[in-house]
Amino acid sequence: MAFPTICKIASHRSGVIIAACALALQGSATQALTIASLKGQGLDHIYGSYAPRGDCSGEPRVTIDDKGMTFRANGRTVTPPRVEYAVSFMGPSYEGITAVFMPFPISASDSGRVYMYVNDDEKAGVIRFEDNLMRGQRPDPFHAAFTAGGLFMLCKGSAAVGRPAPTPPRPAATPAAAVQGIPAEWTNLASLVGKYPGSYAKDNIDLLDRGAVAAALKARLGPKMDVLRTNLSVVTPLKRVGNYYYLSGNAQHKGGEEQAYIMIDPARRAVQVGLWERGKLSVYAPATGTRLPVAPEIKTLLDNSPPETAAALPGTPWEVVPVAGRAPMAYVSAAASPNIEALSLYCEGGKPYMAMLLNKPTAGNALTMTWNFAGRLVNIPVQRGSANGTHWIGGITGTPLVPLLTQQKGTAMLRINGRLEGEASLSNATMALRAALRGCVKM
Repeated sequence: MAFPTICKIASHRSGVIIAACALALQGSATQALTIASLKGQGLDHIYGSYAPRGDCSGEPRVTIDDKGMTFRANGRTVTPPRVEYAVSFMGPSYEGITAVFMPFPISASDSGRVYMYVNDDEKAGVIRFEDNLMRGQRPDPFHAAFTAGGLFMLCKGSAAVGRPAPTPPRPAATPAAAVQGIPAEWTNLASLVGKYPGSYAKDNIDLLDRGAVAAALKARLGPKMDVLRTNLSVVTPLKRVGNYYYLSGNAQHKGGEEQAYIMIDPARRAVQVGLWERGKLSVYAPATGTRLPVAPEIKTLLDNSPPETAAALPGTPWEVVPVAGRAPMAYVSAAASPNIEALSLYCEGGKPYMAMLLNKPTAGNALTMTWNFAGRLVNIPVQRGSANGTHWIGGITGTPLVPLLTQQKGTAMLRINGRLEGEASLSNATMALRAALRGCVKM
């Protein structure tokens, strides 16, 4: 597809540059836990049979039990050999009762064309199906029986509505006796490779309290040492590559948001720490200011995590960014995103568009950028808008994106081709969108 020549550049006050190219464009997978059986998964509180209006005498209907999920419609019975359970679909801080599944996965990298929300809208005993189709793609007739079936209710007598999820009994806590580990010195690191930091085993490494390495870490981090301890709650053993030593970890259940790495150069007697707080990376380089070369494993961690330029959670409010010679844009930074720098909405030729700015080049000519509003998905197909693959443009005509941005509160989860990409604040979205889209969207 040829790209129009009209391309305006707007410089944001923070130095971020958004390209707003006139391009009318018109698709999602999701990361999830693959399960072949529901037995022992802690999901028996959703067991039962569900059908429209709670009438299981007809079809379509779905039954959930230890064996998995069985779907009946159009005279067919389908029991998928596996389903995808999107544990983190509603966001890392979600504590409600809605569970999201992709019941008809196509492959390991494609979760299929149907989303299934159990206990939809925080209502026990209610299931809602939603299609995950690209624009213009026709639904499978069997799938359509469910996505077009409205709300499925738990059929009377099939299970107890609202039965709470079982809570395993907690064993009595047994205080661990503190044992001093081996202090990490510049001269003994080779002998500590493979050992874990900690103070509850005599052969563990005392990396943060005693020894020359701990002293160097304290000198570089100062009051941030407590954050480092927390962000290494789940940690790798000490590893070595060449003449460097390293390890990484994260706070409990906070990978990608609260995590850290440590690089050690014993020859220079230097340490370097990468510390993520609320999804933003800060690097504490050696006192000389020259950063250490990171190990390949740490480089992979950096590539898959929010960079130093990322906005910290929960993100910043929407802004109106002026553009010379044309209407302004509504702009928001992505928070805690490994790849998305910012998003903007604007009018071009009387139609609304969305521009996505990435912090690194991405291959390919088409992506699907998804906004997740507490389970309500809006998939925006986008195409490359710059030669280096950092600017992507998509039309949003006919999508519910603008209404959801102005009606919802808090934040929206972001995804690219189903991969989690942090969040976007919804603060001030209504004001910014009204100012930017008045020429192409009725609000």
